[in-house]
Formats: sequence, C-alpha cells, structure tokens
Amino acid sequence: MSRLIAFLSTGLLIGTFAGPLLTSSAHQTGLAALAPPARVERPCAHTSGNTAIIVVHGQSNAGNWGSARHTAREAVDNFDPLTGKCFAAADPLLGADGIGGSFATRLGDILIQAGRYDRVIVVPLAIGSSSLSFLNNERADWITNAISKLKAAGLTPTHFLFQQGETDARSTISAEQYASLLHQLVKRFRAAGFDAPFYLSRSTKCGMAEPKNTAAVRAGQLSAVDDALNIRQGPDTDTIGNDGRNPSDACHMNETGTLANAALWAAFIK
Repeated sequence: MSRLIAFLSTGLLIGTFAGPLLTSSAHQTGLAALAPPARVERPCAHTSGNTAIIVVHGQSNAGNWGSARHTAREAVDNFDPLTGKCFAAADPLLGADGIGGSFATRLGDILIQAGRYDRVIVVPLAIGSSSLSFLNNERADWITNAISKLKAAGLTPTHFLFQQGETDARSTISAEQYASLLHQLVKRFRAAGFDAPFYLSRSTKCGMAEPKNTAAVRAGQLSAVDDALNIRQGPDTDTIGNDGRNPSDACHMNETGTLANAALWAAFIK
C-alpha cells in the first residue's frame, strides 16, 4: 500500500489554482447511458472480528461523482441506508448521490489487499453540493435514518470519514462557525452511542480558481479536530491536483484522482 500511495503522490497530487471557477457535471453525462450494476445481496452480519464498518459522509467527492465506476474485487460490501440491506460493493454505491465512481469502493479493496481487514462494509451518506450547515440541519434526517438502519442491522461503525468543504469555500462561513457545525454533526453520532474515530479531511478545491473562502474553511477543518469527540485529522484532498480531476470542472475526480483519494484515506485509517 505504501508503494501505491508513493506512486500516486508523485506528479499527480500537486495542483495549481488558476482561471474561472467551473462547476459543471458534464463528466457524468456519459455515465447516464450505462446500465446500473447488478445488486448482489449479502448478509450484513459479520462473523469476523476483523471487519471495518466505514461511514462515508460529505459532499460530491465523497459520493458517486468520479468519472469511472469500479466494482470491488475483494470482500467489500455496501450497506444501503435506505433499505438497511447489504450488497456487494459496485459503483455507484447505494446511499450517496451521483451516478459515477466512489473512492470508498476502491478504499475497501486497498484495505483488504493490504491485509488490514478481512471484510469492509461501506456506509455511504454523501450529498453533492452540500454545505456543512445543510448536512447538519436540513438533512439531519439522513444521519438519523442511517443510525436507525445501522442499529437495526446490528452494525456499529468502526470509522467515520468526512470529506466536505468545497461548497463552504465559496461561502462566507468563518473558521469558528465551520468547527462548531462539525462538532454538532459529530455529536449526532455520539449521542447514538457510535464512538468510532471521526476523520475529517481538508477539502476545498473545486474549479480552476481558488475559492474565496478557502483559508477560513481549511482553518475550520484543522481547528475542528477534538480529542474529547474523537475527531481526527484526515487527508488533505486539496493536494489532488488538476491531473486527478475532470477537465470539465477541475473539481470532481477522474479515475486517477479517485484512486488517489482512496489511497490518501487508507494512509490515515488506523
């Protein structure tokens, strides 16, 4: 795994910001013609103590907005928060929006191939273009439902991965407001008895031009780290440059960027 991360880090992850902001999702157009993957149901119950149950939340780059779909090669399953059932993981993952690829599917393969887990269950919750306030308020029901379905299935998360910030980087939110909202969101899971580490990425890049509020959001993401709430620093996904993103918007990940994103997360998961 370390060789994979090193390879992806060389010449691919350092990007520059220049030119007009692009927010097009034109790269998803071709995916609409593809047939949805076959959904193969699997039992959610896990008998191995070496199973990772990973909740992935945030906005589009945490969802199914990559340009290339991937079907897991290893024992990676997708817990669907809508039905409360588990399926063999195949992009687009059930539970998040978008019709393309997800870094989480690839992450599961990486973790199993590295010998760190025997099975990975991914729980996708990401909603594209979402501000942190939107996820914590208008779509708090998304979290409430996921908690209910996970408990009904007898699943307790081992990790939370949160990748969000691109929308807020174009807003006027302050670092203090961002950290406060993030703590509120995490407390929703903590109140349910889910105490697994909550990894927070540093993510703001979307478009050729640097968003106006990048510094405040990145500062908020850093200051939100909190020992008492078990909030930990995750990867800096802004280091994935334009070579790893779609030329149509310089925001969403191409196949290289999606794999790089997965490798970055794999390096942080303990």
